Amino acid sequence: MHGRGMFWAGHRHGRKLPRQLCIWRNSTMCQARFGIVTAGICSEEQMAEDRLEKRMNQGIFITGTDTAVGKTFVTAALAWSLKERGVDVGVMKPVETGVVKGRTSDADRLAQAAQSADGFDLVRPYAFRFPLAPLDAARAERRTITLSVIMQAYRRLQSQHDLLLVEGVGGVHVPITPTADALDLIEKLRVPVLVVGRVGLGGVNHALLTLNALRQRKIPVLALALNRTTATGTAVARRQEHSTVSLLRASVGVPVIGPFPYVPGVESGFSQALSKLAAHGEMKKLTKQVLASARRSRRPRV
Repeated sequence: MHGRGMFWAGHRHGRKLPRQLCIWRNSTMCQARFGIVTAGICSEEQMAEDRLEKRMNQGIFITGTDTAVGKTFVTAALAWSLKERGVDVGVMKPVETGVVKGRTSDADRLAQAAQSADGFDLVRPYAFRFPLAPLDAARAERRTITLSVIMQAYRRLQSQHDLLLVEGVGGVHVPITPTADALDLIEKLRVPVLVVGRVGLGGVNHALLTLNALRQRKIPVLALALNRTTATGTAVARRQEHSTVSLLRASVGVPVIGPFPYVPGVESGFSQALSKLAAHGEMKKLTKQVLASARRSRRPRV
């Protein structure tokens, strides 16, 4: 039975099946159709359908506990790390403020890290000049942010990539429209959240406030990633850092990854800085955590 579209569901005369046929044989779809059988018919279309079922094809929202905690750099390094592992990763920055013509923006950095060829109307549906909360930045230009526009861009990008990293703006309670903040957007996207927090003084309070806000909405949290935004130069700063990490690991109830190293020269040598962070052991740990989460999940319905 070696004709096109045919296979043996079990081993025949001690020989192993080709890899693609083993995938089909072990799939839920095959077992549901044939039960415990010795043979079945597997069309190319059915095998393609099964491969599609196994694709990650979901999103992760990256938020910060505050502004300037390094979530763009962490998101970009994560995209870089995933690309190195052969993952077709897309990036999105739904709203960006403080965008100045001729200067590299956060969305530019994300697209560079992911080697993205997606249109910027999808990667960044809204860009505003003034470095304000999205609601006021839009008002200053007499424009309106609509969540439906963001959702449409998200769906298109999600359908084109195995995994989509969506970086927020500011923290979870930053207002986006007069009636919606970042938490409302996350709820609509129906994706797990990676929280990026600072490792120094103040990091405990900000992290707990953010995680509690997500829990109240029953939004799943993938991990808390702690980032160094400055060099740890003094003994007091090192003790503060150690205290922050140990207190959070003991209290947050989600995986705590980091601290990531402080990488100088990000503005002048972005690619080199990304490569350095992507190679760090804690970023590798985060990458594995993201992949494990994505494989456990199926594409959310949005």
